[in-house]
Amino acid sequence: MNNKHRFSLFYLLIIPVSILTLIKCETVDITYVPIDNNRSALDHAYECEETLGPLPKFSCDDAIEVPTTKNGIQLNSDSSNYLDCDHPWAFGMACQTGNKVGRYQGINSDGSENLDVVFITFCRDGGLGVIGHKLSTGETCFFSILDGVENNNLPTPGESGYNEKWMTPSAVAADQCVNCHMSSPFLHTPAVDQLQHPQIPDELLVPLTGNTPYSVIGEEFRQPFNVNIQNSCTTCHRPQCTEQFQNYPLDELVMPPPFENITQFDHSEISQVDRQAIRDWCQTLGLGSFTGSGD
Repeated sequence: MNNKHRFSLFYLLIIPVSILTLIKCETVDITYVPIDNNRSALDHAYECEETLGPLPKFSCDDAIEVPTTKNGIQLNSDSSNYLDCDHPWAFGMACQTGNKVGRYQGINSDGSENLDVVFITFCRDGGLGVIGHKLSTGETCFFSILDGVENNNLPTPGESGYNEKWMTPSAVAADQCVNCHMSSPFLHTPAVDQLQHPQIPDELLVPLTGNTPYSVIGEEFRQPFNVNIQNSCTTCHRPQCTEQFQNYPLDELVMPPPFENITQFDHSEISQVDRQAIRDWCQTLGLGSFTGSGD
């Protein structure tokens, strides 16, 4: 999704573990042509509701602003220099103020909570992107509002004007969501992982999914890449390969969120062979220059 309105929700990194097994890195079939079958935004919403349940009424008014600070003091202006803030974003403007993230619990058809489903919203530059995820099965839906649409009080599928506010699935899929959301539906950065779940203080607002199942609903969308490597990194995490995450210049294979004190630890000598295997696998995907990491 483009940096302005259709957003990747952030960068997860790798945690080393103790098992060392390597499988030959084979070339991955990277041929993919996005499908445009003229389905509407409402068609896609109804398809997603079959798995995720009724879609909530999304609004950036419900989201929490991500702090942008330097030495703990709130900033009032943006900067592209990652050194200008305490917790930079991984892509786009490194120190951007005003971004907001929201979380909605899934709901069942009778209105009760569905603890197996979570929706995350990201509000940036006037836009709104949504990711819905079923934790037990990994089934995931990507949504985005149309450019120029007000990002508060948006219609649900049962309300009028849905197709006039939300992008068609082919338009969303054309941005190749899984090229950034490769290892997980939810990406993490030092910026977003400042936010804690308001009801569960020890839990991040944006869920950590680790190596749980992950697939994308909608025939317009490419499915996530399946890694053919088994080693000390992929035992717990799927690799992430992307050229987009350039703002946070650590070694690309580092400890995972919430990014506490990671600059004080030297990761460069950990699992070197395993880490190189991931880099080599990333090269087979034809994504150009990339940062290898993982969920």
